[in-house]
Amino acid sequence: MEKLTSLSVTPLLPVAVCLMAGITVGSWWSPGFPMLYVLMAAIATAFACRSWAVMQTVAILVCCVALGMTLVQVQGRDNEDIHDRELHGVVMSEPAERPKTIGVDILIPSNGRLLRCYLWKEERSRALKLGDAIVICCNGQAREAAPTVDKGIHTGGTALTFVHRNEWYSGGNALQQMSRWQRTRLWFLKQRHKLLERYRDFYTDDTYAVLAAMTLGDKSAQTNGLRETFAISGASHILAISGLHIGIVYILLTWIMLGRRRFWLSQVLTVSAIWAFAMLTGLSASVTRAATMITIYALFAERGGLSSPINVLCFAAIVILVADVQTLFDIGFQLSFSAVLAILLFMPLLQKLYQPNCSILRWIWNLCLMSLSAQMGVAPLIAYYFGRFSTYFLLTNLLVIPAATFILYGALIALLFPPASVALLWVVQQMNSWLRLIASLPGASIDDLHPTKIQVLLTYVFIILCYLIMRKVVPLNRINSAKNIQKRN
Repeated sequence: MEKLTSLSVTPLLPVAVCLMAGITVGSWWSPGFPMLYVLMAAIATAFACRSWAVMQTVAILVCCVALGMTLVQVQGRDNEDIHDRELHGVVMSEPAERPKTIGVDILIPSNGRLLRCYLWKEERSRALKLGDAIVICCNGQAREAAPTVDKGIHTGGTALTFVHRNEWYSGGNALQQMSRWQRTRLWFLKQRHKLLERYRDFYTDDTYAVLAAMTLGDKSAQTNGLRETFAISGASHILAISGLHIGIVYILLTWIMLGRRRFWLSQVLTVSAIWAFAMLTGLSASVTRAATMITIYALFAERGGLSSPINVLCFAAIVILVADVQTLFDIGFQLSFSAVLAILLFMPLLQKLYQPNCSILRWIWNLCLMSLSAQMGVAPLIAYYFGRFSTYFLLTNLLVIPAATFILYGALIALLFPPASVALLWVVQQMNSWLRLIASLPGASIDDLHPTKIQVLLTYVFIILCYLIMRKVVPLNRINSAKNIQKRN
């Protein structure tokens, strides 16, 4: 088991936290002068304080805050006056039909932003498909909705906006404006569309919706009933491609690449395959975080480049946020980062309390500890965003995590060997049945939770205090002492 963190072991943790703080402050408050000057002054102060470690540390952290505010100012210029012109975009998702609207992700090639647009349901919107060019007219009522482009609710890397009947039309020159990177993303999404068409030949209804979401990241076929079942039972994270799915794929690829043989070649091929899978699934914030972490781990951590998994996580967060500060306000990024950080912090402590001798019991116990740790990290955010807490999350994860492993591997086998789809269909149906049963149990979820931002912040302060107390009670410098005692007995 690994030694857990102190700031000397994980120096990137305060750096990442201060960068996030700077982005948050810069998004809420805009100073009347360029923050680049403050950043340059903080860097000069850090160099000048080389002989005073404490002062230099403070100056470096101020640099990180100033960097976050600077990035908000610089990247925010791309979206200035966006409501004063037409938006030429490209459909970058499978259209999702809702009771009154058609939901599509629209890429704006001129600034690289994604809009989650809800178009009024009619023949024109029903006819849209992946890769179509579209023009959104930012006038009239659309002008009022335009601020949501850069200050709206961010989910899955997109800002939400509603587009009325007379505020869009097909066509425009967006396809000609796309960069090579954007064309590459569109090509991968078209390959996903072809795979989804193959799924439709074998699966229907909820089975298709679950497989499309779990293996290819497409949520367009999910019904309200299916989402509610997974949400109440605490299995919503299975329907979104995240670190769990990327980790399962990484383990398979590592086995195929024969582990450490020809280390660099195998790792480069593995990382390339991981990013190809990430782009195939839509490159959401949680997928990007997981793929970045695995890239850092594969290319640097195993050779001693980064001493702690928390450093890997924080470095991945820094890279992602520097590339796009708006990712910080993406719900998927927040949940993904919080869950992984909580697992890395709490799980080693909880494992010290007890470890069964039986390998099967140890696997079940560690799975429960991982679920409990992740829940401590995400529960306040889930209560804030969704107003719900699932009480049977431990039971749910014991079921869905093994099922997710089988489904991911089974989907690959079924694509290569179609008769195997029968077994895959049975597993998905059984998982859905068990989740419906869990969701129907008394007290399956606590609803109508509406904590304020201050209450969420205080909850995380309480969780951090609990962690610090546990570190004192369960000192981590005695690694595996419980196991050693069991072995002696």
